[in-house]
Amino acid sequence: MSDEFKVIPPSTKVYCPTRGEGWTLTGITGIHENTSVMFGGVRYTIPAKQIIDELLPAYQQYQATKG
Repeated sequence: MSDEFKVIPPSTKVYCPTRGEGWTLTGITGIHENTSVMFGGVRYTIPAKQIIDELLPAYQQYQATKG
């Protein structure tokens, strides 16, 4: 993945296979920052790179299979 990407706003939906569906509490403006994500009422601080590389694509897959 490149260091350039579109800014990701707060409340963007994400999916984690172990934690389920969640959303970003803060926006992402850089690949090397951390951001807060809410899963099941619990707030987690996760690296932006993990969100962009794993959790956003997982949400798109989750939605595609959910129908």
